[in-house]
Amino acid sequence: MRGWRVLAVLPLATMLLTGPVLAQDEPEREPGSSRRQVPPADCMADPRPFEEIATILDLEGEGLPAPPIVQITAPLGTIADAETASEIRAVARRVIACFNAGDVPRATALMTEDGVRRVYWELSNTEENREFTRSHLADTPVPRANEALVSLIAVTDVLVLSDERVAAFVVIDEPLSQPEGPETLLFLFTNDDGMWRMDDWIDFTIVPVEAVAAATPAS
Repeated sequence: MRGWRVLAVLPLATMLLTGPVLAQDEPEREPGSSRRQVPPADCMADPRPFEEIATILDLEGEGLPAPPIVQITAPLGTIADAETASEIRAVARRVIACFNAGDVPRATALMTEDGVRRVYWELSNTEENREFTRSHLADTPVPRANEALVSLIAVTDVLVLSDERVAAFVVIDEPLSQPEGPETLLFLFTNDDGMWRMDDWIDFTIVPVEAVAAATPAS
């Protein structure tokens, strides 16, 4: 099964529900460390009920197909105000923290239903995966090992789109993926009852070139 890019090319269902095999207690960091790893403890959200996740992913049915790739064109949007930009950066960080925590219920609480489908559809795309997900979704989350934590390098160019969603370029370093080094994603957020939630994303390392060639922020 093709692994989810941000969580490296490893068996997706196993990683998302049980954590990587390197998971262990996180050692204390050296004073003054400049590492940008996002600690699992920063995964702060009221968990989405397991029944809701199962319904969104159609775990009792046929599961979900791969969501279509987002098409974006220039100009992407207008610069968001400072308060919105700050809120978006905070939500993006919590999403990454929940990935590092291996906490699907809290990660999905930070997403719209469309966001859940985008990120976790592969948990439902075969009967084997649906059964595995049903069996393990309620397990205690297992955080990544310290050396395997995703680092958040920057959240930049927070922009308001024409459909009132907000986009932000999120630069991360995923130590388990190849090739090594930073990668850039575009997170899309929707304001849901006064809370910004991740609604979709584009990974610029794997998306077809024609889908993003003209995607530059408005000046």
